[in-house]
Amino acid sequence: MLAAARVVLKQHRFEVGAAAIAALAVGVWALLVGLQVRMLGVPPGCIEAWLASGTDEQTECLGLLRTWSGIVETPVIGVMVYIPFATGLLGSVPIVARELESRTAQRAWSLNPSRRRWLFRQLAPVMVILGASLTFAALATSLLEADRVIVGYSPVDDLGLYGPLIVARAFGAFGVGLLVGALLGRTLPAFVLGVALTVALTFVVSSVREEWVKRLEPAVVSEMSAGGGTILVPHAVITAIAFRTPDGQQISIEDARAIAHTAGAAQPAPDDEQDLPAAVWLERHGYAELDLGVTMEMALGWAPYDALAFVIVGVASIAGTIPMVNRRRPT
Repeated sequence: MLAAARVVLKQHRFEVGAAAIAALAVGVWALLVGLQVRMLGVPPGCIEAWLASGTDEQTECLGLLRTWSGIVETPVIGVMVYIPFATGLLGSVPIVARELESRTAQRAWSLNPSRRRWLFRQLAPVMVILGASLTFAALATSLLEADRVIVGYSPVDDLGLYGPLIVARAFGAFGVGLLVGALLGRTLPAFVLGVALTVALTFVVSSVREEWVKRLEPAVVSEMSAGGGTILVPHAVITAIAFRTPDGQQISIEDARAIAHTAGAAQPAPDDEQDLPAAVWLERHGYAELDLGVTMEMALGWAPYDALAFVIVGVASIAGTIPMVNRRRPT
């Protein structure tokens, strides 16, 4: 078994090595950023207490907060947009496609009693190496995200760029790459098609997520206070705008604008999507603008569905590759 695994890894050493090194490099990068934060020597509760105070007073904690924020404002989280998909595709596309492209498939399959067993022997070592590398990256980015949240970054905005979702997305891309590689039998076209399919899959999942969030019961997450400030629910996701009337009733933005125009506010210009005349009238007459949305905890409830979507695609793609390999005639 180990000998077969070494042969597989040697055969695909460039792709597997590049993918594993990329994932490990991002993980190490995230840990180094976290180490920089630890070296600041921030007293326990210092930043949290300053944030809770709601003041702009120049304190030592404010200086530490700014330094902390500058450290965690790193491209490492942004890179995770690409790493799971690149890793999954690099590791999986050549497994079947290279055998077909180099016309060695017939020999490889003839030396094995079952093409299915051959496929699993090819998959196992690659998945173990990449799975371990991505798990390390997932753990490291989770630690970094915790540091980012303390200074105001939203884990909802970064969803999918840290933690277990990295592994789930890579698995989905892995399955897609394996399937298109077996279908096309050529590595470069399969990789290009795999990229297109994973981009489409991510777009669909993101679109469904937006609709899912919109269907959650909204609450007031931000409104103008009497002193002109803003009351915020940290990291909330805003889904709609409403108004509070002077007598305390909550009305929709459409109803508020209708009241303003009925009372004499000018009609907006054709390109004025904000309806500034109505906004000015509402402010002058004591109407407070509200932001409606869902809390961070509610929005993060999407994470299991996101992971499930990519895992299902990965499992279905690998399952679809099995009969394709069994029936494929090498050229």
